[in-house]
This record gives sequence, structure tokens and C-alpha cells, in this order.
Amino acid sequence: MKRLLSRVLSTIRPERDELARETRFAKLLMKHISKNVPRGCKVVLTGSVAKQTFLRDKRDVDIFILFPRKVPKGSLEGKLKRIMKSAFPGIGYQLSYAEHPYARFHFEGRRIDLVPAYKISKASERVSAVDRSVLHTRYVMRSLKKSKRDDVLLLKQFLRSSSIYGAEIKIGGFSGYLCELLIISYGSFPKLLRAAARWKPAIFIDLKRYYKTKKQTSEALEHFDSDLVVIDPTDKDRNVAAAVTKGNLKKFISLSKRFSKKPSDSFFFRRKESFESKVAKAASTGAGFLITLPRPDIVDDVLWGQLHKLMKQLKVSLKGFEPKKILADDHRHLVRIAIFFKNEKLPEKMLIAGPPLKMREHVAHFRKRHKRARFKKKNGKLFAEANRKVTRPEKAIRLFLKDFSKTKSHLAYPEEIVIVKKIRAKTKSL
Repeated sequence: MKRLLSRVLSTIRPERDELARETRFAKLLMKHISKNVPRGCKVVLTGSVAKQTFLRDKRDVDIFILFPRKVPKGSLEGKLKRIMKSAFPGIGYQLSYAEHPYARFHFEGRRIDLVPAYKISKASERVSAVDRSVLHTRYVMRSLKKSKRDDVLLLKQFLRSSSIYGAEIKIGGFSGYLCELLIISYGSFPKLLRAAARWKPAIFIDLKRYYKTKKQTSEALEHFDSDLVVIDPTDKDRNVAAAVTKGNLKKFISLSKRFSKKPSDSFFFRRKESFESKVAKAASTGAGFLITLPRPDIVDDVLWGQLHKLMKQLKVSLKGFEPKKILADDHRHLVRIAIFFKNEKLPEKMLIAGPPLKMREHVAHFRKRHKRARFKKKNGKLFAEANRKVTRPEKAIRLFLKDFSKTKSHLAYPEEIVIVKKIRAKTKSL
């Protein structure tokens, strides 16, 4: 396995001069920004460049501007805009929002995130969630041995290859910080995968041993309500693995088992499966429909938060057709949702369960509400046999979207803008 991992590292590990170049670039950039921030602020490098745990082709730079805690949260956007105008005149940037705004722009071939935060020395002092990022960087730089940085790179590439790297809502995977903590905890990439191959939820990892007894651990698991709990060493009340979905945790465990049995570099260099390919596979298993709508101009986390909510509502609304699979994609300017059903047609008639026969007042009300139906008595209950309003999934989808268009979601478009079409099993393109 050593030779295999060495081969992988030769492809993904930054060369020594690249590490030096990126460190030098970040320092010069910080020095430049420092000249343009208000008095009392501190400019700090965070993220994988600071910790030197970035993959060769991933050189995003995260720079934090730390403000005194007395600065009002509402004033940060204006201050950030003034800093951008002063430090990077003429350079376009996107103002994105987490708990508060941050600027994203490109400079000399790198993607830069410039994030305002507050100076804190411990998590209890935080004003917003991003304030902890500096503490995370300090902890990893102090706790991760230089010799173990390669193990972090291997883990990141292993996850990235299977599309489960990244804590964004769209991915629901493992963050870079979580990768670093897992290597610190298990000691190496091979040891982590051997352990993960035997994982059974719920998994509990507490590097600082905040929760010392079995009772405390049990209470923490119940509190965090997650199949994978990794306590933040800088904040005992935070689960670093909270973003990892159940599906992605199962996928990681399965990958770990397979890799441990038969290691191969194919686990690190898989070609990402396209949305079209996923749809084509699912189309062979049942009736499917594709919903296409414009992609709203909002940040990914907001978009995918709303998209996941929309997909859940779709599944609930169309449960009579027994949805089997639902896929989503936000390629370029479009949002696409593919949904597949077990039932392509429902019976014209349906039975509506009513009250027990002994509840005479409720029975009378039920008969009045369904006065055009035929009634049946079964197991001491009254049932109404009524005509089903919708028997085909396409009509049900359109009716759902008509109601959904009246909501406040960014995805709530008028009917004429949304396209609904049947997916043909043998169709290669969408």
C-alpha cells in the first residue's frame, strides 16, 4: 500500500516550491490588506493554505479581518465594502452572506475569500459562527504533525473523488477541518480507513475528552442527534461532522471497507458522474419526470437549502405515486430536478378512511363531507369510495408547482417558466 499511496501523493501533493510560493503570496496579500483595514483590526490567514493541507490544484486563500467585539455586527458589510474599494480598486467581487457578509474575488489566479470576523480567544466569546475559524487553524497547526499533512491530502482526495468532500449543503460531506481532525485522531490515512470500515453509527470522537463518562457521551450523542459526532476541540458544544448526511457517511464506510480489502488508485481518481448519467441509470427503473427552471442568482448554500426543502415537499405531495429517487442539479443557469416513481398511474377510485362507526356525530359529518361518495363499512370503521382527482404524476407535479409558485422561495417561478417533461428510458441527453 505504501507504493500506491506514494504514487497518489506524487499527483496531489504540492511541490515544495509551490508551497513556498503560496505561503509567500498569502503573506504579501495579507500585508497589502493590513494597510487598508481600520485601526484595531488584525488580518489573519486561515484555511488549508495556512495549515499547508491544500491539494495541488486547490489553492483557495481564506483571509480573515478580525474586528474588536465592540464593533456592531450590522456595520461589517459597509466596512468590508470600503476595504475592498481601498485595497482592490477596479477588481470585481461577489458579496456573499453566511451569518454576515464576506467578499469572494479572484486575484492572480487564486480565489480569495475575505471574511470579517471578531477577535476571540475562546469559543464562548464568539459573536458569529465564523469567529471559530481562527481557533480551528491554531488548533490544527499545533496538533497536526508535519509528517501527517500527507495523510490529510490523501483523505481529502479520497473523499473528493467520490463527491463527498465539502460541508456545503449541496454536498453534505466532510469539511477540510473534519479531515484534519480525523487524521489527528486516528494517526494516519490507512488507520482511519481500517477503523471506518468497522464503524457502526453512532460514532463519537472527542479529541479533548470534554465528555469523560459513558453517561456524558450518551447524553452528547442524544443532544447532537447525528450518526457521526466529532466534537470540536475548540468548542465542546459543536459537532464538526454535523453537515455529513447519513447517505454520505454510509458511502464513506462502504468505500473504506472496499479500499481496505483491495487498495487501488482508482479510489482517488474517479471521474465525476454527470447528472445526465445518474438520470439515465434511474430511468431504467421506473417512470421519471424532469423539472427545469431558471437558477436564481443566490449563493449555493441558500439555493441548495431551498432546493432540498422543495424536493422533500415534492416527495410528500406525490407520495401516492411512491417516489423512488429524486436527483437535482444546478448546472450553469438552470436548476433541474428528476423524480422517479414506482406508480405511473393510480386507480380512478380511492378509499378515504373515516371515523369509527360508534362515533355517530363524526360519522354524520364524514358522510356530509363526502356526500357524492359510496360508503363502505370495514373493521368497525366507515370508508368513502371517491373519485381520485389526479391519477398521473405529471398532472400532480404541475398542480404542486402551481401552489409552490405562490410561496416566498427563490425557486417559486410562474407556471409558464417551469418546464415539466417525461424522461424516456433510452434518452441520452436532457
